[in-house]
Amino acid sequence: MNCVIEGYSVKALGKAIHALSRIGNELWLDPMVKGLALRSVNSAHSAYGCFLFSPMFFQQYSLESASKQSSDTIKCKLVMKSVLPLFRCLTSIERSVERCHMSVSTATDRVIIQFFCRHGRKHCI
Repeated sequence: MNCVIEGYSVKALGKAIHALSRIGNELWLDPMVKGLALRSVNSAHSAYGCFLFSPMFFQQYSLESASKQSSDTIKCKLVMKSVLPLFRCLTSIERSVERCHMSVSTATDRVIIQFFCRHGRKHCI
């Protein structure tokens, strides 16, 4: 899965991640045909949160790796502590980030999030 997010939409994505961090310690990325779902569930399985970002939310959205597999869906579990620092200060992200690239690779078992800033490039993995 590859997607590109414009600057003002990165803040909305960050707000969704912050909201889900109040529910659980894990963030599930579920790239689907109908969009990218971000999910979290608490440790007692009594609370659940989900944000579905449609392909129209992104400047570019593709599921190229999903078409190479059979009918299996890509599900990716991330520790919230590793994702939250990337979206720590949403106001500075809104001012400095021009676009954000996210990619999920099943071949290498990696999620890569890159911020492209107005005055240079910042990589976050």
